[in-house]
Amino acid sequence: MLNRTHTQPTWPALLAALLVAATVALAATEDNSPADDSGNDPGEKRTSLRDFIQAGSYVGYVIIWLSFAGLALVIDAFVRIQSKKLIPPRLAQELVQLARQGKFNEVQNLAGAFDCMLARVVNHTFSQGRMSLTAAREIMQEQCAKEVTRLYQRVGYIGFIAAVAPMLGLLGTVTGMIGSFNVLGAAKGAAEADELAVGVSEALVTTCMGLVVAIPMMFFHSYFRDRVTRIGQDAAGVCDRLMRQMTEGQSARERSQAGRRDEPPSEDQP
Repeated sequence: MLNRTHTQPTWPALLAALLVAATVALAATEDNSPADDSGNDPGEKRTSLRDFIQAGSYVGYVIIWLSFAGLALVIDAFVRIQSKKLIPPRLAQELVQLARQGKFNEVQNLAGAFDCMLARVVNHTFSQGRMSLTAAREIMQEQCAKEVTRLYQRVGYIGFIAAVAPMLGLLGTVTGMIGSFNVLGAAKGAAEADELAVGVSEALVTTCMGLVVAIPMMFFHSYFRDRVTRIGQDAAGVCDRLMRQMTEGQSARERSQAGRRDEPPSEDQP
């Protein structure tokens, strides 16, 4: 028997929340030890994760939160965009067998008991009422295209983050350099190096953050687009096979009904 599952997993959102909490905790941790056992100079300031995040200023914080959103979308895509979940092989096999036998009512009942891409396409087609097989094929293809489009839209959010992250990094670069030039303009004499370093550090850190987020997001966007394309092709193949079996099942039913009408009455029949 097939498992009729209608709930969607919520653990990706929980995992993303845990990662956010862990990162905030790391960012709040200060390295207060003046020296270590290796003999480092106590006056030397070591860069911590908190210092790196603070150097990115407000733009850096936006990039960090954007990275968590991208991580949650990637995990969600790994969980949801799977061929075995969207097009369960056993469900497809049972639908084809029922269609071959001409049991169209049972096909609709079976599809209505599941919540997956294939079941939604079949259930939507049969819910339109009585129609010709040609019309049913067109409706099934149209609904299948809509389901694939929804998957592309879900993957598109990952592509959006991949495009926005480097733009935010560039924004941080511009704001950081503006801050440095403002320091130069306001200084009466030679500007202090540490004052200039604040703006330069923001420029470089935000650029680094944007690229660190964008590069893996671009990879995952391309990967999941290819996966959705393959799933769409598989779904179209299953729908075509189902329609062929429905055509054969309808023909077999019509031949059976014609044979019963042409059958001569029995001797006991008045």
